Amino acid sequence: MIKQVRTKNNSFSTVKYDNDGNILTPSRKKELAKSKVVNSQVGKWVKITTQFYATCSVCNSRILIGTPVLWNKKSKQTKHGKCPS
Repeated sequence: MIKQVRTKNNSFSTVKYDNDGNILTPSRKKELAKSKVVNSQVGKWVKITTQFYATCSVCNSRILIGTPVLWNKKSKQTKHGKCPS
């Protein structure tokens, strides 16, 4: 979001804000960019039931058909809901 604000000199200046309402400074922009990179690498885990045999990305054990697992949309990896290791 961009707003026009008055400065001490009684002139206007353009200020950018992030989604939380904080002013976007160069250091804040760098923080947000780093957090986006970390979040995009993590991906979103979706709870599914397997239809094929698979291997757990955490403990490398075999996952049987019909087992509820977590599946990562981004990396296409599967892992147990509650991994035994």
